[in-house]
Amino acid sequence: MLLTVTTLAVLGVVSSALSGRLGRFVFLLPAAASLAAAVWFGLQAPLVAAGQVLQERIEWMPSLGIAIDLRLGALQWLLSMVVLGVGGLIFVYCAWYFDSETLAARTVGLLTGFAASMLLLVLSDDLIVLTVGWELTTLFSYLLVGLNHRSASNRRAAQTALVVTTIGGLTMLVGILLLEAETGTYSLSAIVADPPRSAAAAWAAGCLVVGALSKSAIVPFQYWLPGAMAAPTPVSAFLHAAAMVKAGIFLMAAFTPAFVDLPWWRWTLVGLGIVTMLLGAVRAMRQLDIKVLLAHGTVSQLGLLMTVIGIGTQGAMQAGLTLLVAHAIFKAGLFMVVGAVDRATGTRDLRELGGLARRMPIVTGAAILAAASMAGLPPALGFLAKEAAIAAAIAGASEELVALGWLAFIAIALGAAITVTYSLRLIMGTFFGPQTVEVKRRTGALAVAPVILAAAGLLLGFAGNLITELLRPHVSTVPAGESAPLLALWHGFTPALAASMIAWAVGTVIHLRVGSARRAPHGQDVFERGYHAGMRALDRLAVEVTGRIQTGSLPLHLTTILLVVVVLPGGALVMAGAVSGDIRLFDSVGQVGAAALISIAALLVTTARGRLKAFMLVSVVGYGVGLLFLLHGAPDLALTQVLTETVFLIVLVLVLRRLPKYFTDRPLRAARYPRALLAILVGAFATLASLAALQARTAEPISEGFYRWAYEFGNGENIVNVTLVDIRAWDTLGEVSVLLAAATGVASLIFVRRPVAGLGVLRQNDPATRRGNWLRGAFTDEHMASPVLEMMTRLLFPIMMLVSIYLLAVGHNEPGGGFAGGLVAGIALAVRYLAGGRDELTEAAPFDAGKLLGAGIVVAVLGVVWPVLVGGRIGESYAIEWVMPLLGEQKLVTTLFFDIGVWLIVIGAMLDFVRSLGAGIDLHAEQNAAPRPAWRSDRSLPGKEVRR
Repeated sequence: MLLTVTTLAVLGVVSSALSGRLGRFVFLLPAAASLAAAVWFGLQAPLVAAGQVLQERIEWMPSLGIAIDLRLGALQWLLSMVVLGVGGLIFVYCAWYFDSETLAARTVGLLTGFAASMLLLVLSDDLIVLTVGWELTTLFSYLLVGLNHRSASNRRAAQTALVVTTIGGLTMLVGILLLEAETGTYSLSAIVADPPRSAAAAWAAGCLVVGALSKSAIVPFQYWLPGAMAAPTPVSAFLHAAAMVKAGIFLMAAFTPAFVDLPWWRWTLVGLGIVTMLLGAVRAMRQLDIKVLLAHGTVSQLGLLMTVIGIGTQGAMQAGLTLLVAHAIFKAGLFMVVGAVDRATGTRDLRELGGLARRMPIVTGAAILAAASMAGLPPALGFLAKEAAIAAAIAGASEELVALGWLAFIAIALGAAITVTYSLRLIMGTFFGPQTVEVKRRTGALAVAPVILAAAGLLLGFAGNLITELLRPHVSTVPAGESAPLLALWHGFTPALAASMIAWAVGTVIHLRVGSARRAPHGQDVFERGYHAGMRALDRLAVEVTGRIQTGSLPLHLTTILLVVVVLPGGALVMAGAVSGDIRLFDSVGQVGAAALISIAALLVTTARGRLKAFMLVSVVGYGVGLLFLLHGAPDLALTQVLTETVFLIVLVLVLRRLPKYFTDRPLRAARYPRALLAILVGAFATLASLAALQARTAEPISEGFYRWAYEFGNGENIVNVTLVDIRAWDTLGEVSVLLAAATGVASLIFVRRPVAGLGVLRQNDPATRRGNWLRGAFTDEHMASPVLEMMTRLLFPIMMLVSIYLLAVGHNEPGGGFAGGLVAGIALAVRYLAGGRDELTEAAPFDAGKLLGAGIVVAVLGVVWPVLVGGRIGESYAIEWVMPLLGEQKLVTTLFFDIGVWLIVIGAMLDFVRSLGAGIDLHAEQNAAPRPAWRSDRSLPGKEVRR
């Protein structure tokens, strides 16, 4: 099971990469994988029918009790066959639906990723993993609906679907967390086996219902689904007919055995299901776009599914699951028929269609069979399921659920009649009557998948006994109702059959009277208008709040934040007396001197008017902190602090060149004194909080055994580096990713207007600009040259690079590491720029910083993941030891490769900073500078100058 999910996920990436080479036939890769997996799942049918459950478990977050726990029972098997079987045929259909010339490479990847996410959702027994799959399907749906991002309607539809389903997903997550608090487990099977009965559990069940309603487009969330028809037709067939919209039904089918006895459970599901069913059916009768007609029909059928599941008896559960399969088959087939018609004629408008049966007989046959199943005509599977649904409602009315059963029976019968109406409207309006549209292209292979699904819907109508046996293991878990009867095409002349016959007749009469009229569709319903009104109100509220709070004054914002920190948590610390008097102020006189230096520099910053003076004083504070680290016996932290402070100073100086010399020309105001006082109070709060945290320790400090653990676990003696690249490798990977984003952001801010021509291009063909012998790339004018700086740069640059590599190599056992080594290399590049200008920087680093950043993140990720390939854990390290002549015993720890990735990212970020804030700003200044008058001395006229 996990292999199938993983294979589809990997294929999503691979197929996107191959899309350019294979064109539309790239869809055959996920098609083959899906259909092969469907065969394997199909072979498990005997085990599933016997009540056996297949399980796979991989520990994910053991400390939180979260595992990738996959479980294949009857319900999961059913949905998996829908995802893989129907999905595989849709992938085959895509290979002939899309054009290679216009196919976006991401299409196949997104669709395959959705299939993997949906399969993860239905197989997950752990509710947190289920939520991950749930939200991934939401994300893929958003991206697929908005595939044509140039269309405003597509973007609006994608946003609506994302907002509605995300709200439901977050609400469902709240319910899952409440369930875990009540039961102590995230296992779905464990919760269903022993459901909690507390008030909190009832609230949790309500949250689950909200999630299911939003995902399956049940009132009041039904309006997002018709809008999602902006997606390509195969996407609609897969996501919004066969698979994703079934997730909410799946969730309710899974939890009904646990919560069916809640007083509100049945009435909520049945009531909202009935409203959805009738609303969708009525709106489907008036649609002119046959794809939108099917969308509203899907809303109606989802309401029918929720109604039947909500009855909460064993017979209703069996009918609901059978109807789920039938709907996935006939609705996916009909959507693909619509796609074929659209491709052949160029239109989906009923006012322009008609008479296609003569030109498209195979597609017409598939459409008739699928529509017959949708309308509940025998001997299709849809008839089998609808009969069972009506029978379950009647049985509920005859037992303890009298009012609920009769309400469901009347609504299902009425819904069945209207379904017949819009089914006839679809078939008659598209394929029969006078031909009013020209068939421009042949459907060809587009008919294969619809024909297979239509045939499957027909043949499964004769497999009632088999379906009953396959569903029995899950159906029997429902505590209410008698045992579900066998599914069959003929039970005699029963009330259910009589109701079906009346529905066929009424639906046909409605179609003859009003169903064939070419009327304009209804506008937005009350729920959709409410949603859009709510979004407009939310936007307006955001604008008003932002306008009043975000004044644009950075000092005011910082003052507000810091004042709240001082007053609330600071006041709480003081009132609670969290700090005792047993405090050791210092260990040595050197610490007192460093603290005094830091304090004096910090106080002088508050009175500094000049920017350079303030920056230098801030750097003194930073270097003083590094000295404190050193005096406390933390040379690695001291080294990193000093290097970071140096980089900070270089960046500030680069920016300072384009800023005024002074912060302000006005006299210093008295307002600086309250700000200085606030700064002192913030420092006092930080001190108190640190002391309170240290004195509140109750357990043995981890530092007591950290040296031993670092060596045993990470094979290194430098506990700082071992922590960064081994114990907390994921955190470090996230931090360097932020550094990568920051470098990209700085470059984007500098080059946001236009690409800067000439940046990174060495002007070697202009000998008139070359001068000096110390640096090859220096093109600075004579009056800007600094021979001493150039000479020292030439001498120090290779030494600094060697030091950088040395720090990288020894970082696992000595002070250093990839971060420190990368900073040294970055400082070396900055010195090259400061000494020789942008051309010297290009001489030193004649490559794109983005490529270095990309290579670094790839190396870092591979350095974390590769142990899995040799049977290890993610981020695990290995020590490789060998003996070399003369050098003796050598040792290599594999986390060095991860550290190399960090080293490359830091160098790339530094190169981006210097190239953007240095060379980039220089070029902008040169290109935007106004022409200046050129002057030269005329030696023929001593003492005089002539303007050129």
